[in-house]
Amino acid sequence: MPNFKIFQDNPDYARIKIYGNKDVSVNTDTSGNLGITSTGLAITPPSGGLAITPPTNGLTITSTGLAITAPTNGLTVTASADGLAITPPSGGLAITPPTNGLTITSTGLAITAPTNGLTVTASADGLAITPPSGGLAITPPTNGLTITSTGLAITAPTNGLTVTASADGLAITPPSGGLAITPPTNGLTITSTGLAITAPTNGLTVTASADGLAITPPTNGILITSTGLAVTGTLSTTLATTDVSATIANKTNTTSSPDETYNVLGIAAWTFGVVNASTVADAQALVKLQISPDAVNWIDEISNVTINQNTVKTFVATTFLKYARISYAAVSAGSAVTLNIFFQGQTS
Repeated sequence: MPNFKIFQDNPDYARIKIYGNKDVSVNTDTSGNLGITSTGLAITPPSGGLAITPPTNGLTITSTGLAITAPTNGLTVTASADGLAITPPSGGLAITPPTNGLTITSTGLAITAPTNGLTVTASADGLAITPPSGGLAITPPTNGLTITSTGLAITAPTNGLTVTASADGLAITPPSGGLAITPPTNGLTITSTGLAITAPTNGLTVTASADGLAITPPTNGILITSTGLAVTGTLSTTLATTDVSATIANKTNTTSSPDETYNVLGIAAWTFGVVNASTVADAQALVKLQISPDAVNWIDEISNVTINQNTVKTFVATTFLKYARISYAAVSAGSAVTLNIFFQGQTS
C-alpha cells in the first residue's frame, strides 16, 4: 500500500470513509460525532424491540418530519432522571396510538403544546387517563382548553381531582346526548365565583347520591333561569325551615339599635318572636320591625311595640321586601333589658 510507512508511524492519520447504498459518504461533525441529516427519517425497529438510552446530558432529535413505527410488542422510551421533554414543531405534534392503546407511565409528565394547539386523537375505544396517586393537574393555556369527545371518562384518584380554570372561567359544553357527572361516595364539591352551566337541548339531569343534593349559594345569591324547570322525584314532606335566635343582654340605651339583617327573598313565610327575659322588675323594651329593598334604606313596618318583662310579642310584615330586621331600645336607662330574638321561617 502506498505511504504505508506513514500509517505505521502515525496511526491517527489513517482514515476510512463509509458509504451508504446511494454511494454517499457518512459525515461527522467537528468533534467527530456521527451526524444524520434527513428531511424524512424512518426508524423501523427489529422484532425484538428498539431501546434508546439517552446520554447523561440528554438526547436531542431535530427533524422537520420524524416517523417512528413501533414494533408489535411495543416501544419503550427510558428517560433520564431529569425527565423527558418533547417540544413539538410549529406545525403541531400528532400522536396516533396503536390499535391496542397507548400507555404512558411517568412520575412527572409535562406536555407543552405549541402555539397552534395540541390534538390527541383517541382510538374508537376512547381515551382513558388514569392520574397518579398524587393527583392530576391540568393548567389550560391563556386562550382556553377545548376537549372534544363523544365519550369522555375521567377517573379521579382517591385524593380528589382539581381543575384550575383561567381567569376567564371554565365552560363545559355537553354533547348532544347529554352530560352525566357521577359524584364519588364522599360527595362532589364545586367552588366557583361565577359558574354557568348550559344544558343541551334534551335537558340536564343531576343524579344525587342517597344522602341527597346540597347546593350552597354564594353570598350574593343564586339565580336559576329556565324556560321550563321541572323537578322530578319523591319530595320530602318535611319543609325546609330557618330557625335563628340571638340574645341581647342588659340593654340600657334608650336609642333604638338594629339587630341582624335577614334576606327573606326565598322564605315564603317568616316571623320574628321577641321575648323580654329581663331580670329587673318592670324592665320594658320598645321593639319595631323594619324592612328594606336594599339593606340600606329602612322603613318601620311595625313601630315601637312595648314588651313588658317575661312577655313575648310576634312581628310579621304585611309588605314584602327583600330584607327585614328587628330594632330595639330600653324604655328606661335605669332598667336594663334582656331580649331573646327569634327569626323563624319556612320555604313553602
